[in-house]
Amino acid sequence: MAIVSIVKDKNIRIAILRVIHHIGGMESFVQSGDKVVIKPNLVFGLPPFTGFTTDYPTVQAILQLCQRMNPSEIIIAEGSGGIDTKLAFRISGYIELAEKYGAKLIDLNESPAANVPVPSGHTIQELHVPQIILDCDVLINVPKLKLYRRVPGKSDWASLAVKNLMGALPGKGDYSDDRPSGFCLQLSKEFWSTKGKYYHPTYQQWWSPSGEKRRIHTNLAQGLVDINTVIKPTLSIIDAIVVSYDVDMTNTIGQEPFNLNTILASQDPLALDCIATRIAELDPFNISYLKLAAERGIGESDYSNIRILGTPLARIIKAWKEGLATRVYPEES
Repeated sequence: MAIVSIVKDKNIRIAILRVIHHIGGMESFVQSGDKVVIKPNLVFGLPPFTGFTTDYPTVQAILQLCQRMNPSEIIIAEGSGGIDTKLAFRISGYIELAEKYGAKLIDLNESPAANVPVPSGHTIQELHVPQIILDCDVLINVPKLKLYRRVPGKSDWASLAVKNLMGALPGKGDYSDDRPSGFCLQLSKEFWSTKGKYYHPTYQQWWSPSGEKRRIHTNLAQGLVDINTVIKPTLSIIDAIVVSYDVDMTNTIGQEPFNLNTILASQDPLALDCIATRIAELDPFNISYLKLAAERGIGESDYSNIRILGTPLARIIKAWKEGLATRVYPEES
């Protein structure tokens, strides 16, 4: 039986404390002397509270709980796919956070790595994995709740715990004014236009992955599952404090995010994702990589075998709908 904990509370520190308490407390995951790695989602360098990235107050609350366990070291590690990771750390408020608490910041795109076999890999038979990920005692995966709009006739999509491990692999994104060959995305003008809400000189119209991230994108759904057969987080915690219904980087309208004030946590990333998708009434089996993760036994996907503790899911679904009701989108008005 997989357990997923959910807590809705405006106070982030209390939400983190309670959500982890429901699944045994931080003492169940971190022991004295452990080397702890916290892996947020900072795929782009964006200011806090945009609804696109893991916000530093969420990581701060997790870090504080970890410190109580007297670990030997706490590391905040990310390999941003959309911008230089060090720039993402600075823009998103992580440099000040690390300095305040004595944590290390590690750019996984530049960190020493080792080749690791993927015995059951369908797309990848070997991965180049940062040594810091391989050597840590505790890996805490902290994705952002990113639930995409349901489009009739198309597959659903979400970016949650299973997908967040993409950023544990090296490979900073490449940019171009002209469409490059191979897999690429045409970013929203909000990123590359000088008048865009998220403009930075680094961004250009076309983005494509590099390094290990490029290899995964050759078959994204299977590749994401391959990653999860090798990298197994000790704990996954989804930041759903400030969220956006407009998380597609290719068609960003630029509306304000809203406060969902929710944290979700589980030892089972697939069970966590299956429950999280229900917030927007998405079908996890209509999301290619989650369906494949279930078929390949990455975690629990049968709702009858997932126990939810804390805030009832129905309350979060209602809050999501109420939050959306306050948004006015140009094409819908």
